[in-house]
Amino acid sequence: MKIQYFREASLKEDYVEVHFREETEKIQAVRSFFSSFKSVMGRKDDSVYKLYPGSLYYLEVVDRKLFAYQEKEVYQLEESLQHFLDCFAEQGFVRIGKSAAVNLYKVDRIKADLNMRLRLYMDNGEMLVLNRTYKKTFLEALQRMQEVTYENHQ
Repeated sequence: MKIQYFREASLKEDYVEVHFREETEKIQAVRSFFSSFKSVMGRKDDSVYKLYPGSLYYLEVVDRKLFAYQEKEVYQLEESLQHFLDCFAEQGFVRIGKSAAVNLYKVDRIKADLNMRLRLYMDNGEMLVLNRTYKKTFLEALQRMQEVTYENHQ
């Protein structure tokens, strides 16, 4: 892969173009990297904050409102869970329940639970339960990234 850098002081906005013959894993990684610069707006204490999806651990819908959880902070987002997933699935977000999604990059370990559910232990010490309906999709996404350990019990 050839990479060229050009400095142009007259530009009003920086931009990157990627030219490729076919979409390989390297190109997908480049696409994922640049999409990580997208942000969402979150509300907390009558203020609006710019949030980068990579800083979010998980999302949860409560009383028809979407909340985004960072390591220690919680923000309300103005969009739906499905819209967020449509925009940021490439960055490791996957649904774990009807009203919840998790950032795979923030999962430390996984342990089997009763009724074919899984327990997800996050980097910040929190534990989430993966609904068995979403287990197959979750494990497929996990296999694609392969950064987390899966402990099978019993």
